[in-house]
Amino acid sequence: MNSALADIIGFLNGLTALGIIACGGVLGWNTYPQGDVKLTILGLGAGLLVALFVCGILAIFISMRAELIEIRELLERKPPPSSNFL
Repeated sequence: MNSALADIIGFLNGLTALGIIACGGVLGWNTYPQGDVKLTILGLGAGLLVALFVCGILAIFISMRAELIEIRELLERKPPPSSNFL
C-alpha cells in the first residue's frame, strides 16, 4: 500500500509540474488582450523555474525513498560477516 501511494505521489508531482508550467504560459499569453508570443515564452520559462523549485524538492524525496529501498534490499541479501578473527 505504501508503495502504491508513493507511485501516486510521483505521478501527481509530474502532473503538478506540467500544470504550473502551463499556468505560466497562460498567464504570459493573457497579459495583453491580443496575446503576445514573447510573453508566453517568458511565462513558460517562469513556470518551468517555479515547477523546478516546487516539484523538484518532492522529486528529490521520492528519489531518496527509492534509493533507500534499494539499499535495504541489498543489505538483506548480503550474508552477515563472519566472526572469525583468527
